[in-house]
Amino acid sequence: MAERSLEKEFDTLKNDLGTLKDDVSAIARTLADKGSARLSDAVGNGKARVQEGVAALEGEVAARPLTSLLVAFGAGILLGKLTHR
Repeated sequence: MAERSLEKEFDTLKNDLGTLKDDVSAIARTLADKGSARLSDAVGNGKARVQEGVAALEGEVAARPLTSLLVAFGAGILLGKLTHR
């Protein structure tokens, strides 16, 4: 009789562990979906900000082409000196 009771308890434990595994899997899927949605939003916002920055830079270059050329030339020389060593 004690053996049957132990078997019942073991079966109940197995069922509980199976349920727990399913619940943890569902929670993990939900968190992954939410994280994916947040990441997509962040990437979209990042792209928009980069596009705004590029547009602003293009506007500055168009407004002051000679100054932009001199700044680019100076930056090139500086990078050349830094990477030469």
